[in-house]
Amino acid sequence: MTAFRSRRLAALLAATLASPLPAQRPALTPAAIREDLAAFRRQFLGVDKSYAAPARAEAESRLARLEAAADTLHAPFLEIELARIAALADNGHSAVAGGRWPARFNHVGIGLTPFGEEFHVLVARDATRDLLGGRLVAIDGHDITALRTAARALRGGTAAFRDRFAPFLFESPELLHAARIAREPGAATYEFVLPDGRRVSRRLAAEAPDSTRQPVSTRRWLMPERGNMTDTAWHTLLSPAQASWALREPPNPFRWQAVPELEALQVEFRMNVDAPGRPILFFVSEVEREIAKQQPRHVILDMRHNGGGNLNTTRGFVQRLAANTPGRIFVLTSPWTFSAAISTVSYLKQAAPDKVVIVGEELGDRLEFFAEGRPTTLPHSGIVVGLATERHDYRGGCATFKDCHRAVVQNPIRVPTLAPDVPAPWTFEAYRAGRDPAMDSVAAMIRRR
Repeated sequence: MTAFRSRRLAALLAATLASPLPAQRPALTPAAIREDLAAFRRQFLGVDKSYAAPARAEAESRLARLEAAADTLHAPFLEIELARIAALADNGHSAVAGGRWPARFNHVGIGLTPFGEEFHVLVARDATRDLLGGRLVAIDGHDITALRTAARALRGGTAAFRDRFAPFLFESPELLHAARIAREPGAATYEFVLPDGRRVSRRLAAEAPDSTRQPVSTRRWLMPERGNMTDTAWHTLLSPAQASWALREPPNPFRWQAVPELEALQVEFRMNVDAPGRPILFFVSEVEREIAKQQPRHVILDMRHNGGGNLNTTRGFVQRLAANTPGRIFVLTSPWTFSAAISTVSYLKQAAPDKVVIVGEELGDRLEFFAEGRPTTLPHSGIVVGLATERHDYRGGCATFKDCHRAVVQNPIRVPTLAPDVPAPWTFEAYRAGRDPAMDSVAAMIRRR
């Protein structure tokens, strides 16, 4: 983060805390809030290693001010402000778990997903079905630029990675009110530009939070198959048949398919850890058998929907892949490519720098970040905070640091960059047409040889 941006964010956050609190009856007792703040200080701020010294001083100051105001705080504001304090670390792993917010706070009947810096409605309830495909332009008079700025203050990491969590704020009037965006906690006026070009304004009343709803990534709405969306009142912009291969079978964490017209095998990892009933190493063995059997010239490794897991599970696979692929290895990436998925891409790029072609969008983190902490849950509010205790340095191989994660000390990574060699962002227009821009780019490169 640049010094200018850091100062601007700090000024924004200071002004937010200094302004009057939203009028809402506290859902937690002051004693419970004080205990939660003490737990946050002890279990998160006292343990997380990712803060630079000025950011830690600002976090300590803001937390002290919250502690002094404990008698007047309420649950939504507490969650928003603790998210801001965690975000001061500017580290993607150090964060309040926004994916849990739909189960904790109210929610309007739409599901937004980012495309670049735009946010489009990809799922909607019966009453909001006409908004499918709409591009969000304002909420209660705040334009999308102001909304993005407010959302980015709630999460650390790159701007694109922060945007992946913005819908959890935008979809909840209760949280928007706590962030001083919505005028009231129960509803907000949303403005959209629909796919036909019409601009519409709609006041959306919020539904109560669904405590049974499991945490979900905003990338899930890209996949139109219902999967675990059992509520038939939800509708999707695309039908499953319209979606590209990479957006099908949402419950399936590991997939492959032959692409004979490209002399390629396409392999997709949506996580870097075992799934229920699907050990990742079994899948790795399956793919290696298919490579030996089919002997494809090229391999396409899709990591766009992989939020991480265990970096050790795929290291050997990608190192062997580099040796066993006669042609090129195309790696598809996006801002959802995070944590151990970045490690996997790094190990592959290091093993075969002349063979690997990265296609798509910037990954979800930098080449140096902190991770490896177990999330902590505050005792009364139930706020879950992810923390980070060990460094990952993929540019210098952890040669100059003493606080690196043991696995990357034992198996160091040194890559100059993981920026896409071929930018191929998934635009809304391509999504709506059922096209996969990254695969289109791969096909064009293979056919040009």
